Amino acid sequence: MSEPPLQTIERVDSQLVMLQEEARLTLRGERDFNAESVRQLRVTIAEMAPIVAQSSELRRTQPEIADALDAYKSHLRELQTTITQIRVMLQLRRSRMEAGRAHVQAVSNWADTLSTTR
Repeated sequence: MSEPPLQTIERVDSQLVMLQEEARLTLRGERDFNAESVRQLRVTIAEMAPIVAQSSELRRTQPEIADALDAYKSHLRELQTTITQIRVMLQLRRSRMEAGRAHVQAVSNWADTLSTTR
C-alpha cells in the first residue's frame, strides 16, 4: 500500500533538505557534488511528480497538506538557487582547467620549437 500524500511530501521534503545541505557544503568546498548527487536529486524530485501534478486538487480536498506543499516548494526554490551557484562554480573550474591546458600546450610547443632549433 502506498503512503498517504502528506507522509510522502514530508519524507521527500526532508530528503530534499539533506540534499540542499550537501549542495551548500559543495559550495564551501567541503563536499563533492557528483553524478550520484545528481541522481539522488533526480530520484527525489521525480518521486514528488504525481503529487505536484495533483497539488491543486490535494490542497482543495486535504487542506492540511498545504503547509507541507509550501515548504517543499520553498526548499525546491532554494535548491534551484544553490544548483545554479554550483553550475557557475563548475563552469569557472572548467575555464581554469582549459586555460591551464592551453598553457601546458603552449609550453610544449615552445619546448618542441626550442629543441628543433638547437
